[in-house]
Amino acid sequence: MAGWGDDPILEELRTLIEEGWEVVSIEEDVDTDDGPADRVVIRPAADGESREFVSDHLAFHRYVTGLQGETY
Repeated sequence: MAGWGDDPILEELRTLIEEGWEVVSIEEDVDTDDGPADRVVIRPAADGESREFVSDHLAFHRYVTGLQGETY
């Protein structure tokens, strides 16, 4: 897992979820070219294309763990 600094991927994911996007799927510790990471797929409440967010950042991992308990 990457360090403790800011994670722009996490910030974008948080913003979209706060705006009402829904979690479609969560995968923890998936293999990527850079090692293990977490993957979250979300979609807008209205029609629209899903978006995928992948990060190996520790803060992202903790947020994903919390999402699993709340929504998925």
